[in-house]
Amino acid sequence: MVDVKQAVKSAESYARELFADTDLRHLRLEEVELSDDGRRWNVTLGWVEPAVMQPGLVMNGSVQKLPRIYKLFEVDAESGKVNAMKIRDVE
Repeated sequence: MVDVKQAVKSAESYARELFADTDLRHLRLEEVELSDDGRRWNVTLGWVEPAVMQPGLVMNGSVQKLPRIYKLFEVDAESGKVNAMKIRDVE
């Protein structure tokens, strides 16, 4: 069985390969949990979407947060292989 660190590395590698032509700016781990049945790691990664980045995004004298996108990666807990990637809505 792969541990949590291996599952996160697998998800990060998968994201970088899948989005090789995209700058995954500020990629970071947002959440990770083992499924109830112990068969998969659910790893949420987030990054700034380059298509919506605007240099110097300032409103009313304060810097605004850049929009982030979130993806949920389902990593097989036995092999470490990513089996799925889904859009993760965060409110």
